[in-house]
Amino acid sequence: MKVFKIAVYSFLVSASLWSCIPAYSAYPKEYNRAKADFPKQKAFVVNKDLKREFEILKHSDIYEIVEDSTHAAKITLHPMLTRTPPCGNPMIGSMLTVGLLPSGFPYDISYSYDVAENSTTKNYQYKLQVYQSLWLFNIFRLGRTFSKQSGKALLGNYIASNK
Repeated sequence: MKVFKIAVYSFLVSASLWSCIPAYSAYPKEYNRAKADFPKQKAFVVNKDLKREFEILKHSDIYEIVEDSTHAAKITLHPMLTRTPPCGNPMIGSMLTVGLLPSGFPYDISYSYDVAENSTTKNYQYKLQVYQSLWLFNIFRLGRTFSKQSGKALLGNYIASNK
């Protein structure tokens, strides 16, 4: 009987965790609709080993990322600093209601990189805001990953700073 209770409790806990499907959104909301409708500069990323930072830059679509560094600007990524939510208390409501009650977490990201071209180097620094939503109905928004929405936030910030 004790094994049965443990199995039931573990099933309930796992079901409530699986029902909280994450989806991300860039903030301000208009950055979700930002389009890179400007001529893109060819760029070679020097340190692709910073995988999360590289994925965000790639998804931003600001630059045309190339594999040959001969006729392209060289981008050096800096490790991003992410201020994550301090605790998971808002997630408890979603877990107890099996994902029917939405909850969310804001992420503040300090993103920076250097662009070297023609013996000059320019530093770009952005404060990105991404919001993570946990909700059962996020199953319809599965493509909204952290790196894609952070890329949208980066594109929106880039466009806003170059107006």
